[in-house]
Amino acid sequence: MKKGLIVVAVLVACVFGFTGAVLAADISTSGTLEFLVTGTSEDGQASGLFGAGDVLVDYSVTLTSGTFEVNLTPEFDLAGEALTFADAYVKWAPDTLSVTMKPLGIDKELYDIAGMAYGGDPADIPSNPGLGFEVPVVPFTFDLVVNNVEVGDDAEFSYGFGVKYELNGVTLEGLYCDTDVKTETWYGSYYGTKVTAALDSLTIVGQYGTFSPETTGYEDGSGYFGSLAYALGEGLGTVTLKYTGVDKYFNTAGDPVTAVKEYHKIYGEYSYPLTDAVSLILDAASIEPGTGVDSYTEYEVKVGVSL
Repeated sequence: MKKGLIVVAVLVACVFGFTGAVLAADISTSGTLEFLVTGTSEDGQASGLFGAGDVLVDYSVTLTSGTFEVNLTPEFDLAGEALTFADAYVKWAPDTLSVTMKPLGIDKELYDIAGMAYGGDPADIPSNPGLGFEVPVVPFTFDLVVNNVEVGDDAEFSYGFGVKYELNGVTLEGLYCDTDVKTETWYGSYYGTKVTAALDSLTIVGQYGTFSPETTGYEDGSGYFGSLAYALGEGLGTVTLKYTGVDKYFNTAGDPVTAVKEYHKIYGEYSYPLTDAVSLILDAASIEPGTGVDSYTEYEVKVGVSL
């Protein structure tokens, strides 16, 4: 299946490439290559290992025609699965709004708030084919995401609503999402708020979110995330600190049986630009997984190249 997707993506990209002058298509490529040295204090895990981080190649083809925009972007992961991500959409953007049709799936995550549930990713509605709407009313931007999937002889819907307010370097955001798909990890609803302040060399982010499951017997949970990023000066790099904390029910997506304790993660990173395209990144994290096993630390030394 993946090989078939790759062949289709390449063929479509080639067609756009040969007809780009006629169709006014914009073709761009980009990539990331990372070499790692990793370590951990977690029991049963090795340290000092060499490895690959992201080794990705993106091929983006964008066609514009009047108020319409069409995009096809396959992403190839050379260190893992052949095709890890593919985006494709048709966007209609007149003066007052934009409507985006996404046949490969559309979703809306709860910012950066995540515990151990769902593979360590934030709460999210399922990604299914659907529509995205965006309405800018300066200084506000409103957006709506809606998708559905076949369950038996019914179409089960998921949706997410968001609002953003920007003024003088401060951005306030809010969202509310809900899914009716009972087999999903985050079956139920969640909402969140986010504030971002860009103050010269310092960027501050704060987030809060809560999840209300619809599964009988499951419990509500909540969590928060905060980060500070400070640019030391031209050519000196950036220092970033992050903290994530979620309660025991958010950590298990509401499941009271497997809920043990809260999840906490403290993360620190220093990024130094060796050249315009190459960076040295040093990071370390202290993690309390909240699953009953002991807390542990992780570290990583990374050389990253942006192509």
